[in-house]
Amino acid sequence: MKTKTILSQIDQFFFAPSSGKVMAFFRITIAVFCLLKFWSLYNDLLNIFGSQGFVKGDVAAILLADYMPRLSWFSDAIATWGVAEVEAIYALFFFFILVLILLGVGFQTRLMSILALLIHLMFFNAGKMFMYGVDYFTTAALFYAVIMPLGKFYSLDNYLRSRAQNPGTVPIFFMRLLQLHLCLIYFFGGFPKTLGLHWWNGEAVWRALSIPGFYQLDMTWLATVPWLSVVLGWSVLVIELGYPIFIWFRKTRPVFLLLVSCMHLGIGVAMGLHYFAALMILLNVTAFGWPYLEKKGSWRHQPVLV
Repeated sequence: MKTKTILSQIDQFFFAPSSGKVMAFFRITIAVFCLLKFWSLYNDLLNIFGSQGFVKGDVAAILLADYMPRLSWFSDAIATWGVAEVEAIYALFFFFILVLILLGVGFQTRLMSILALLIHLMFFNAGKMFMYGVDYFTTAALFYAVIMPLGKFYSLDNYLRSRAQNPGTVPIFFMRLLQLHLCLIYFFGGFPKTLGLHWWNGEAVWRALSIPGFYQLDMTWLATVPWLSVVLGWSVLVIELGYPIFIWFRKTRPVFLLLVSCMHLGIGVAMGLHYFAALMILLNVTAFGWPYLEKKGSWRHQPVLV
């Protein structure tokens, strides 16, 4: 009996029905996010991704395995048609914009998701030396877009079907993958911080806010209240290490959603990492916060651990 009960709980945890509307929310928001992020790079396309940019193509290629997608695959393929590399990069960029728009509206959603991930990886690998956390998480988000049933609800694909489907339910399995992924991210982001003194004594906070490349606000006044840096450092540890535990409990989930969102919002404002902050908040809202956005949503309708 106990074995059957455990198996039943596992089945309930991974395959219980959940709101299908969150799929449409994730599809639209990730498409809009990628559109805004990549359009912001338009003026520096050749400098970041061109073979004669800030980092020469031959040097950038050293960091890549032979099987990894890269821009040279595309530019070399159409070079036989007399298309120069510069034109190829701009053509692929605008094709990427079109793909993201079609993904957002849900036309040929699975195909657009695959194309979006592939093209993102081509740009990502071409400019790998300029990529940072947000680009890695964008890769992960587009991977989830590939495997999730994003085209079933509020999409052109659904509208063009002979029998359109109303936004009903989908197995929560896909959300569970994202939820568990976020828990691992925060745990392994927080645990290494506990091994040194920098986060315990506030030095890491001071350094982060003083790095020239990320300097956004005058935070020198923190030197007059050193205890505040200590409190902020400890807060980051509590949030990142507590997230994988307390995000699963109904009573503490809203608190940790708010805390982690405030943490990312603070990083975005204080360090200028706006896209990173936006993406992490988007992923958290998709994974755990969606019921708050539904008019009739309620945490009691969502299957959870406890």
